[in-house]
Amino acid sequence: MAINLVNQQQEWDRFIDASPYGLLYHKWNFLKLIEKYTGYQFLPYGIYKGEQLICVFPLFYKKIAFIKLLFSPPPQSGVPYLGLVMDKDYDHLKQDRKESHVNLVAKEIDAEIKKIAPNYFAATLVPGFSDLRPFQWLKYQVDTSYTYILDLKRGLEDIWESFSSLGRQNIRKGESLQCKLVNTNDPGILTKLLTGRYQEQGLHHGVGSAYLKELLEAYPKELVLHCLYDGEEIIGATLSQEYNRYIGWLGLVKAKDEKYKYANEFAIWQFIRQAKSQGFNQFEVSGANKQSLCKYRAKFNPQLIAYYGLVKKDIFGKAAEAFYFNFIKKI
Repeated sequence: MAINLVNQQQEWDRFIDASPYGLLYHKWNFLKLIEKYTGYQFLPYGIYKGEQLICVFPLFYKKIAFIKLLFSPPPQSGVPYLGLVMDKDYDHLKQDRKESHVNLVAKEIDAEIKKIAPNYFAATLVPGFSDLRPFQWLKYQVDTSYTYILDLKRGLEDIWESFSSLGRQNIRKGESLQCKLVNTNDPGILTKLLTGRYQEQGLHHGVGSAYLKELLEAYPKELVLHCLYDGEEIIGATLSQEYNRYIGWLGLVKAKDEKYKYANEFAIWQFIRQAKSQGFNQFEVSGANKQSLCKYRAKFNPQLIAYYGLVKKDIFGKAAEAFYFNFIKKI
């Protein structure tokens, strides 16, 4: 049998730690907390070639009324991408063996999905993995999204000089505010700011403080919550994923006061310096899918990286999707 549910946390986490595609979102305890707070059943699939585990694919299942849903990651988890993780040797294989592995993964996952028979399936994969052809051949819809990733293997001065002149100017203006970043373990600050920001856009923010608090307790070194202060006033907050690569996961709330217009540029530069000092090779500046954010993000001169989503839905799944976006996601 080439696919099975992995029931050993150590085996799963060792695989994620070794793979260049593994993110903190893929770690066992993180996935179990997603299960706890979203109400979706966690299905930790592993795909084997002989005795070798070549891929893991965490899926989340829920049945609402007569609609069966299968996600990776599920809605309201706050996680930007999840999906399959290939093993540590995948990138070093010759092309024919790479394709053999991916074909096997797609075949086995598709067979398992057919057994579950969801009305709606969606998986968003990590940036950097691009061969979704076997899934396309199996009639999955492949959607393309984008993120920005900054190469930190260069010297800090080279990184600074690569920013646009306007970007450097804005950072200096942000520095003149003399704001300070302070680490905290109180996620209520972040959720309050994010909830307010989402409400301004007519959207529901479903990531709660209790969920984030348990994540911070589970991963105190890999998840770091930063608050941006001007004196005693909190003007922003960011939760960073500091594992494998540095990702500003949640936050960088836009300040309403014009005085703090450049505070986010200042904060991102501080995070870049911090990530560089900690030895990370990549810094992700997420937010490349909204035109309104791209002009601001592009000032840091990052590389535009594609990531992909897999979707398959029947007529009932399409109706459930429309209901979610028109009634659940909106206030």
